[in-house]
Amino acid sequence: MKKTVLALLVFTLWVGVPHAQETSSVPEVTGEEELVKGKGRYQETWVHPDADMSRYSKLYLWDSVFQFREGGDTTTGTQIARSRGNDGPFVVRAEDQKRFKQLVNDAMVKVLAGSKMFEVVNEVGPDTLLVRGAVLDIISNVPPNVSSTITKVYLASVGEATIVFELIDSETGVIQARVSERRLIQPPSRMHQVSSMPTNSATVWNDVKLWANDVAQTLRRELDKAKKKAGK
Repeated sequence: MKKTVLALLVFTLWVGVPHAQETSSVPEVTGEEELVKGKGRYQETWVHPDADMSRYSKLYLWDSVFQFREGGDTTTGTQIARSRGNDGPFVVRAEDQKRFKQLVNDAMVKVLAGSKMFEVVNEVGPDTLLVRGAVLDIISNVPPNVSSTITKVYLASVGEATIVFELIDSETGVIQARVSERRLIQPPSRMHQVSSMPTNSATVWNDVKLWANDVAQTLRRELDKAKKKAGK
């Protein structure tokens, strides 16, 4: 099966990242080679030929993965570079990685629970789709100690990441669909525009929260749309 560059990157990153402990009631995940290129909201959409969303009414959030790019700058460079936000990417501290993961996971749970087409459940059972999400190759544009620097920094985005979602049949373990895209980490209201406010810790985490909410909202809309279409 011929795959595009992004799809190959996603698969390479996915299999190269250690996963959480497998849920005992979930069978081995298969179907990777059966996926075919499809069309959709995401940059990359791959679907199983026999996928049928009408069979599912429940979602189980399972085995999320986060991967931060190794390395990165630890200083902010020249005054001019700092003011323009041109340095980086920068190292993401362990405590910031933890907070980032929590914000994304919280957004996914809250937003998907608002679906009118699916019920988010805590146990795997019949008519359940496993939603396996990953945020991969995460980079940060935020200079270290940005709040304490004398020079104000204005950023268009706080970073960048590759988003992946897989929908997996809970009884067979067969992947029903995989979507992915590379996205700037910024609020949807400020796409590709530099913020008019100087960057500080509060603005950074607010941007991450808004971005995570938008990522979750997009997934919920696409899931609801697919379910509605399958039911016609």
